[in-house]
Amino acid sequence: MEMGYPGLSAHWPILPIPQNPVVFIPLAGKSVDIHWIAEQAQKVVCCEISPIAIEQFFHQFEMDFSISHFASFDIYHSQNIEFWCGDFMKLPNDKIGELDLIYDKASLVALPQKMRVPYSNKLASFMSDKTKILMHLLSYNQSDMTGPPFSVPPEEVKRLFPDNFELILLEKNTLSIHKFEKFLNRGLKSDLIEYLLLLSVVKTI
Repeated sequence: MEMGYPGLSAHWPILPIPQNPVVFIPLAGKSVDIHWIAEQAQKVVCCEISPIAIEQFFHQFEMDFSISHFASFDIYHSQNIEFWCGDFMKLPNDKIGELDLIYDKASLVALPQKMRVPYSNKLASFMSDKTKILMHLLSYNQSDMTGPPFSVPPEEVKRLFPDNFELILLEKNTLSIHKFEKFLNRGLKSDLIEYLLLLSVVKTI
């Protein structure tokens, strides 16, 4: 079985979230991280625009699913995993419920700059005082290569989210360019920097 992002399991035990949390994953794709999180969580809610990716995920893990509908969304259900298939920007906040954790696994870096402000505003709209965002980013010399993934350093995340958000750096790693032949072929000339951030809403008195 393909392994997921190692930073997720490494930091999960120390995340300031309850046991059996409710987790939301935007732009989820068919990441194997979804299955791992579902084993730790009460419920995992995902949003993904491609029905092919959703069905490939369930087939990969040999999971049966049912489909219901709301507005323009097809909703796939299997065990404690729920996929909303459709446009993330149209996802109805009131149908998702209260969240303990939002897991952005290289979702922000998949978006061109003009889409990052609307995306981060939508992400913030799902948060309460208790919700955390676990965000995985990459940065590099953007002039070397066009995205995706795009280069999004933590400094840009600070600008994208409101002033009442606290950002904590959990990991910063240098990834050798020689491990990414496809990026070399696209023109990248230097190593990538990988970040794992924890974002929280700071309570006001």
